[in-house]
Amino acid sequence: MKEVSTETRKLCTEHGEIVFTLEIKDIKNINLRIRHNGEVYVSAPINASKDTIDSFVMRKSKYIRNAIDSFRQNDISKYDMQYISGENVTFLGKNIRIKVKKDTEEYVSYDGIFICIHVKRPDYYNCKKNLFNNWLNEQCDKIFSEIIKDIHERFAHYNVPMPELRLRNMTSRWGSCLPNKGIITLNKRLIEAPKNCIEYVVYHELCHFIHPNHSKQFYSLLQIMLPDWKNHKQILENSLLL
Repeated sequence: MKEVSTETRKLCTEHGEIVFTLEIKDIKNINLRIRHNGEVYVSAPINASKDTIDSFVMRKSKYIRNAIDSFRQNDISKYDMQYISGENVTFLGKNIRIKVKKDTEEYVSYDGIFICIHVKRPDYYNCKKNLFNNWLNEQCDKIFSEIIKDIHERFAHYNVPMPELRLRNMTSRWGSCLPNKGIITLNKRLIEAPKNCIEYVVYHELCHFIHPNHSKQFYSLLQIMLPDWKNHKQILENSLLL
């Protein structure tokens, strides 16, 4: 395995100073990640020059600054939701409003417009939180499993086994896989993304079952399986931040 080179770089841009952690490793493209704490990470191929990397960051400077400012302005994150009527959540790429309804039964329903949390006591925060998170986990399992099943059919003639799905909260990647164990792990936050972005991540991981690295062969297969993968990747990176 080739060693990863890491350094901290600083750029003065028209949108302000940007400090980022640069990782040089065995990959094909320059990638950008912005975490919720405002830390900026850039990974780049071994043969990429510093000028090329800096130019990439400069072009993304407005997007980076807007993302950092957005995180700073939102004191209440999605993990600190209030679970009250009128609150918004992102589900499959759409802004969905929450309704809390007093009911004799406790469950969550979704009609395509509202996510309704039915509770006996609307003022009981922990109950609403648990109901909503359990429902969200069920949606992740159901929707991701359906997507994997549909996409796997295209990999059947490569003798790729139907993978086992695992769900995790991840802070630095959308998915990972263990081809030798037949496992795909997806980030739960993907449930916030449009369906075509979730499909892109699944295609990416299933291609790794055939080519376990980011070689030319890997990207050629991904291009065959999903010709518009770069667009889906860009939408995912622009709509959701790790």
